[in-house]
Amino acid sequence: MSEPTPEQRAFAEHPSEAFVQACPGGGKTRTIVQRAQNIVQGLPPRKGIAVLSFTNSAIDEFLAKCRPLGLDAVTRHPNFVGTFDAFLRQFFITPYGIQGVDVRPTVVDSWNTLGVDIRLRGRAAFRGPGVSLDRFDPATNAIDPTLIRHNGLRAHVVANRAAYQQVAQQARAAFRRKGYLSAADARVEALARLRDPQWSGSLGRAIAARFHEVIVDEAQDCNPLDLQLLTWLRQHGLRVTIVSDADQAIYGFRQGDPTALAMFAQAYGADSRLGFSGNFRSSPAICRCAATLRGRAEPDEALGENASVTLPVYILRYVGNAPPAFIHLQFNNLCQQAKIAPPARMVLAHARTSARNACGLRPDTEGGDSKVARLARAAGTYHAKASSGRAREACLVVAEQTLLDLMGKFEEQSSVARLVEQHGIDRRWLRRLALGLISRLPPACANSDDARNGWVVALQTAVTALRLPFGDGVTVTTYFRRPPSAEWSQFLQPRADLAAIAWATIHEAKGSEHNGVCVVIPNGDYTEDLIAAWENRIDSEPKRVIYVGVTRAEKLLAIAVPAPFVDRLIAIMRGGQVPFEVHDLAVAVGIGAL
Repeated sequence: MSEPTPEQRAFAEHPSEAFVQACPGGGKTRTIVQRAQNIVQGLPPRKGIAVLSFTNSAIDEFLAKCRPLGLDAVTRHPNFVGTFDAFLRQFFITPYGIQGVDVRPTVVDSWNTLGVDIRLRGRAAFRGPGVSLDRFDPATNAIDPTLIRHNGLRAHVVANRAAYQQVAQQARAAFRRKGYLSAADARVEALARLRDPQWSGSLGRAIAARFHEVIVDEAQDCNPLDLQLLTWLRQHGLRVTIVSDADQAIYGFRQGDPTALAMFAQAYGADSRLGFSGNFRSSPAICRCAATLRGRAEPDEALGENASVTLPVYILRYVGNAPPAFIHLQFNNLCQQAKIAPPARMVLAHARTSARNACGLRPDTEGGDSKVARLARAAGTYHAKASSGRAREACLVVAEQTLLDLMGKFEEQSSVARLVEQHGIDRRWLRRLALGLISRLPPACANSDDARNGWVVALQTAVTALRLPFGDGVTVTTYFRRPPSAEWSQFLQPRADLAAIAWATIHEAKGSEHNGVCVVIPNGDYTEDLIAAWENRIDSEPKRVIYVGVTRAEKLLAIAVPAPFVDRLIAIMRGGQVPFEVHDLAVAVGIGAL
């Protein structure tokens, strides 16, 4: 490990709270670890620090850098390491419950977790998708229609805004009575409680007694409610240290506001406003490419072990409306030539669909929604080599929901955690059963009626072996009937011409780093807006999302771009003096290969 720079040392040893402007690859996580170590060593036994971020990947990176240094104590009581949501849930919501509600609170990441859509009924109904409850402001239930991508739905919301907002208010209130809050609602709930001076003072003293300092990483993702909570912590004597990079603010959909954070920074003295420079992660070409995506045109200096890497940025030109599977094959070829191992390769995109398409994966809603189809998708995804831990976790939740339903214990729009608590079921027992079921299911199914019949029989046999107490009238054979369509089995027919490769959305990958990264840009109106903002250095969230994706790369960066936009991207690369190569996928892989 290299010696810390003067800027890093200044932050690690700063004697009071600080506001730090960081940059990708600037060594901020390592320096946060050093600061945490310095602080914890000087604290009394029952005093700790809290290290917060907004993504699990950023927390995982922090923990990964703690382990080699033997800093397990930083992760144990009285310290706290976790997401902002987890901190809010543990210290503001769970111990005190929800005002006026007797049910124990359950905080979900978002309403999408429970599949809560807002729809109008009767003559006013829209024949199409609903609006996620997450799109409505948690405090006022107001909605900004510009956040809705579906053109028809957006127009319908504009014409019926008051009705949608009323239904959203009713749905939110109904879930609240059941004890459910989204992470955004939890912020509103906490701030409402803090208006009570007695309760606020008591909680403030308790938190200040436990924590000496709260360090907030990735703070550019703070929304105004988060900043109110951080202001409250400071008012009660806690040191609040902020580490942020405004160019990586990509949570506008949850009202993330870099401008509000800049105003928050003014509360810190000039000697406590610090900064990092230099990039210890990426190669010179990647640093130059990243600089084209932000307002500050001067590229960061490549300083780390990849400073001598001379690979260009690869532009992968593709034809068609959807990103094709050619993309991941050519990306794998480039990584193989650069001696980048498969586990160090990552395909990223703004949307899940774009990333999956580029990897040759079928849509995760394909095949119908029958009970057999849901478990077939779960089994196929769980056993796929390229599936992420997050994807496998989702598969196990599907299996848990199925088992609860077989026992007559499942309710729509209720979390597994709430259901097992409600029915007195041991969650670890249920998870073991779910894991056992998924593990026993055949990972493949040939494209024939006999094979499909055999797979359904194997499913029925595996469930029977669990010896569950079934609900009234439930039998394995009636519950798991083979669907009339054959589409459900497609998830169990892996294509031999595809390579296993990891993929994620850029939001999921935020805070991580990979030797090789392919950023996939889809075709459509979104792309025109993105490229126009990129050309003119106009600040926009889609551009910041691509910036975050690009800056995950250490040695090799590929950008997959629709053919109509390639010439404009080439001009951007030339203007930024970025070394690049263009690979036409129709030539590189061969038309018709996939």
